[in-house]
Amino acid sequence: MKYLIIIISTLLVYAEPASARHPFGLYKVFQDGKSKKKTTRGSTTTTIKTKKVASPTTRLAALTPEEENKIAELKNRKVIGIELSAPLQFKYAILLDIPVEMINDSKLLELIDSWYGAKYKYGGDTRDGVDCSGFTRAFMASYYDLDLTRNSAEMYDKSKHIKKKKLAQGDLVFFKTKGAKAGITHVGVYLCNNKFIHAATSSGVIISDLGEDYYKARFVCGGRVVN
Repeated sequence: MKYLIIIISTLLVYAEPASARHPFGLYKVFQDGKSKKKTTRGSTTTTIKTKKVASPTTRLAALTPEEENKIAELKNRKVIGIELSAPLQFKYAILLDIPVEMINDSKLLELIDSWYGAKYKYGGDTRDGVDCSGFTRAFMASYYDLDLTRNSAEMYDKSKHIKKKKLAQGDLVFFKTKGAKAGITHVGVYLCNNKFIHAATSSGVIISDLGEDYYKARFVCGGRVVN
C-alpha cells in the first residue's frame, strides 16, 4: 500500500500542466503596458502593474555614457540614418513614453536631438540660445518647410485653433504664462502622447507633458498651420 501511494503521487505530479511545475508556479502576461502575475496553485490571483516612465520635466539622460559618446562621435562624423537613429529611438521612446517601435522617423529624431538641451535666450533663434517662438519657427521651417512669424501671439492669430484632444504631430500649442489678460506668451510644437517640445525659460529646449500642472493650468489651445 505504501508503494502504491508513492506511485500514484508521482503520476499526479507529472500530470500537472507545465506552468504548474514552474519552480514558483508563475507566468507573466504582458498587455497594454502592464505585467500580470498569476499563480496556478490554489485560487489566489495577484496582479502587479509595472511602473510607467514618468513624464520628464527636466532633461533626462535616457542613454548610458557609452551610448551618448557614440552619438557624439556619429555627429562629429556627420553620420545620419540608421546608425544614429537606433540609439535615438530608445532615448526618445523614454522621453515620449511610447513603445520604441513607434519611433521610426530618423529625420524628426535627428532634428529634435540637434535642438534638445539648447539654452534659453530671449530673442535668440540659434542653438547657442533660443526663445520659444524662435525655436518653434526654426523647427517648423526645418521639418515642415513652413515659414511662420517670429511672435507667439501672431502664430496664434494665424493658425487654425483646435482642442487638445484633436492635437496631431506638428500642431502648435499655445499658453498664457503671464495671466489671462496678458495674451499668448508661450508656444511649442506638439509631438505625440500629450508631449510637446519647446524652449522653456528654466530648462531650454525640452520635451514636456501637457498634463503637467504648470502647463495644464496655462494651456489655451492648439494651432494648426494652414497654407
